[in-house]
Amino acid sequence: MSAREPGGAGKPALRKAMAARRDALTPDERQALSRRLCDVVVAQALEPLCLTLGRPLTVVLYGAFRSEADPAGVLAWCVAGGHRAVAPRIRDDGGGMDLRIVSSPTDWRPERYGVPSPDPLRTEPLAKDERPDAVLVPGMAFDRQGGRLGYGGGYYDRLAEAIGPGRLPYWIGFAYALQLCDEALPKEAHDLALHGVATDEGLIWFAKEGP
Repeated sequence: MSAREPGGAGKPALRKAMAARRDALTPDERQALSRRLCDVVVAQALEPLCLTLGRPLTVVLYGAFRSEADPAGVLAWCVAGGHRAVAPRIRDDGGGMDLRIVSSPTDWRPERYGVPSPDPLRTEPLAKDERPDAVLVPGMAFDRQGGRLGYGGGYYDRLAEAIGPGRLPYWIGFAYALQLCDEALPKEAHDLALHGVATDEGLIWFAKEGP
């Protein structure tokens, strides 16, 4: 499998191949690419959206696990600029994710499988009637048509259902450029529809309207 051709393999094989590619990056390479990626998201998505709305944003991000692209730079931008950062935490019943407000690295703790999650003892939940403005979505691979290969749990699909339809939030894939495939990935009807995908090489919008 190459970045150009995902090939005819099923989702498990694609996940394994992409994980190997991502894991091959050195810690220094991951850090440098993640910084560049955060700069892309801020400059090409969040700052324009903030100007359009004329108010601070509520941005959903995640705690990077293993070799994932790290959105820590976006968290720092939110805190410095008076925006609100929230992160998903898998509910204790495993049935979905709740969003909790985070503001520093001390707000996280390792939970299921060691994944960094908001510490419920240190963070407050986002009110049920509040909608985020943008959601940074992790994944194993993304294509240029808006497709995403997730981790198989369906948590972000269910989060999108829980938030419901509307102009906002923008759902933005967040990944290294090496995770981007030119050919379409396998896609099912219930899969999350992205508005765009950001990589360290730039941001691709799929929606007709951007920030």
